[in-house]
Amino acid sequence: MQERAHSALRVALNMNNTALVQRAGDGYTGLAVRIAERISAEMGAPLAFVEHPNAQSVLQAGPDAWNIAFLAIDPSRTDRIAFSDPYHSVEATFLVRDALAHRSCAEILQGDHMIMSAKGAAYQARLSALTPKGQIVVAASPDEARQRFLRGEGHALAGIRETLESARTTGARILPDSFAQIEQAVAVPVHDNSQIALINRTLRKML
Repeated sequence: MQERAHSALRVALNMNNTALVQRAGDGYTGLAVRIAERISAEMGAPLAFVEHPNAQSVLQAGPDAWNIAFLAIDPSRTDRIAFSDPYHSVEATFLVRDALAHRSCAEILQGDHMIMSAKGAAYQARLSALTPKGQIVVAASPDEARQRFLRGEGHALAGIRETLESARTTGARILPDSFAQIEQAVAVPVHDNSQIALINRTLRKML
């Protein structure tokens, strides 16, 4: 910890997760930013935010590129990443075209509908388990999945509710229910897992 006090705390921000972070002028706001500020105060380290377009970008950068990140808890990543206790949960749901009569996620999952999704998304494993027929089209990123859906591909677009709501889409609607609840945590490189105790104490003070 003392070593951290002499260097910046590099914080990876997933800008696609608008439930946790939003741009505000030249800076940022949101729950992830408030948590990062409290952690940096506890560590006595200045903050250095690093933008990433999505969670896949954070993971591809690798834990050597950041000191903390805000990611969904995923057991498949624990060889590289240590997670704090969960501090927030987000809903994964579908954006569907208005012409589609279905009103629930279950109807989408049980039908023969092609679903647009994104590689590395926190909800991808759950979605794959719920669609044994394999009717998922996986794009390289959430933005690509959205653009392909807007161009007419697929019947539904999987995503985090707040992210889908942040970009209004003409001719489409967000379903009222969800197909998964995704727990969010503070992530650190596994070789820095000694920081988890401090992070958990900070979260308990805040939440």
